[in-house]
Amino acid sequence: MPDIALSALERFCLDVLLGQGVPAEDAALIVDSIRFAHTHGKGTHGAGRMPIYVNRIQKGLMQAQTPLRELSSAPAMALLDAGDGFGQVAAIRGMDRAVKMAKTCGIGLVGIRHSHNFGTAAFVAARAVESGMAAIVLANAAPAIAPTGGHKAVFGTNPMAFGFPAPDGMAPVILDMATSQAARGKIRLAATNGDDIPLGWALDEAGEPTCDPVAALAGSMLPVGGAKGYGLSVVVDIMAGLMTRSASGGMARNLNNPDGPSRCGHMLIAIDIAQMMPQAEYDTGMRDLSAAAKDAGAEGAVFLPGERGAGYMQGRGDHVPLSDAVIAKLDALAQTTHVVPLERD
Repeated sequence: MPDIALSALERFCLDVLLGQGVPAEDAALIVDSIRFAHTHGKGTHGAGRMPIYVNRIQKGLMQAQTPLRELSSAPAMALLDAGDGFGQVAAIRGMDRAVKMAKTCGIGLVGIRHSHNFGTAAFVAARAVESGMAAIVLANAAPAIAPTGGHKAVFGTNPMAFGFPAPDGMAPVILDMATSQAARGKIRLAATNGDDIPLGWALDEAGEPTCDPVAALAGSMLPVGGAKGYGLSVVVDIMAGLMTRSASGGMARNLNNPDGPSRCGHMLIAIDIAQMMPQAEYDTGMRDLSAAAKDAGAEGAVFLPGERGAGYMQGRGDHVPLSDAVIAKLDALAQTTHVVPLERD
């Protein structure tokens, strides 16, 4: 799998976005989210989605600009309409507002309606963590998981993230997970690369277990933890979809759906830890918690959530791996959008 310089990848993505009419500030945010994905081992949510973004903009299914129109507000709460724009832009701007509210009220909650997939939930949570806040990020998605006892996909893999700042010398604690056994993006990437997926990730249209990613995309994902994962999918759909007045109950669309905008929703929460406890006490508690976890296994065997992602680039310099299939798609995109192709070393 070829390694590509981050600077080259960022330049290419920025050129493409600007060429499609995405405002420079918004394009920079989207590129930041792509960089985050590739530098944290989550490349399934990175540059490989660029052709999808361009296709949706050109077909009028996603807007190049993301106007956040306020629908309602209170001192610690707001609901914003993203106007079918970029999920990354809507989620980061929404989290910034939640952080601002939390600095005054101790907590801030922002709902986003009529948005699209925002890449990695960890990227959004990290935005609040950088300001010393704890964060909760919820998003609903297109149907991918069948209710327990059923066989038709109704609820999305509905990503969620929880983020917590850490004292010096520790990586922030960020749990980023889908409610399915694996992120749907991993199955899409396997389909692109012509790879099999592990048995136990998904079912085909007939409800049978499958290792074929194409059959899995036509079927349904298996929820993590069985009925518990299904329950989490329902809860996130209510909070991020129904309560934000977005599509819910199986009505949200995925990024590849040609029938219209995704209309998914996000729920973003920031909590000011400083208004709950002294910073020194929090730092000591985090160090003790980390030590307790790591002492439960052999040295180097136990990681806190987000720790491996934070260390993903160690020994990689400034290069990240891209599959030949993804590079081929980006080369084709360069031709159709008339931008300089992705540079190789």
